[in-house]
Amino acid sequence: MNKIRKELALISSQQWTVLVSLLVVVNMVVLGGLVWLLAAETSDNFRRVLAYAPATRTPFPTFTPTATNLPPPTAVNTRVPTWTPSITPTPPPTDTPTPTQTAIRATRAPVPTDTPTPEYDYAGTIRQLTPCENQGKHHIFAYVRDLAGNGIPGVKLRVFWQGGSGGEATLTTGTKIEDPGLTDFAMFKGSYFIEVMDGISQVIGPISPDIPRNELCPETDNGVANSLYHYSFEVIFTKVR
Repeated sequence: MNKIRKELALISSQQWTVLVSLLVVVNMVVLGGLVWLLAAETSDNFRRVLAYAPATRTPFPTFTPTATNLPPPTAVNTRVPTWTPSITPTPPPTDTPTPTQTAIRATRAPVPTDTPTPEYDYAGTIRQLTPCENQGKHHIFAYVRDLAGNGIPGVKLRVFWQGGSGGEATLTTGTKIEDPGLTDFAMFKGSYFIEVMDGISQVIGPISPDIPRNELCPETDNGVANSLYHYSFEVIFTKVR
């Protein structure tokens, strides 16, 4: 109580005035409401409001099952099979074999051999002409060519022979219109040799027309197309270096 008295003593006169004013306003509102209710009770509007009482809720109809002559259903105790999942065994992983390294045996590469240097600058070949090619001539037809088979003009050749006093002759390619590398020499009795003078050359021979045999050319019906002292030869020199 002493504490309440102390707190009341602390309230100022202005605060008391406000508090009393609030209490008066509240009382006036309450009294005004009571007066309005009493006045409304004696009026016709209040009775009209009471006359319209809310209607009671109509209950829902109840469903009565119709009796039938069917017997009541009999419960059948049917066992439902239970599903058992099948377990598929997973095969264990197989180890992938590690590829083994195959030892590679080192093979020694063959050492390229040097191409032997030709012994001659000019290598020669010889061929006897057929009867139809010769037609009674008695010559050495000499050709000088490069490795591609092209005739080389201006090359000097030496023809020499033995027997009797012997002798020799110098020939030069490029004097015949048939081939720029062609030259020829007429033979008579005896044996002949031929070589290229412009460099180291093989010597082709002996070459001789002294063949005691007649050969026919059927194309011209020449019975002595090849005959004694009437044979010809083709000599080809190839420049190989």
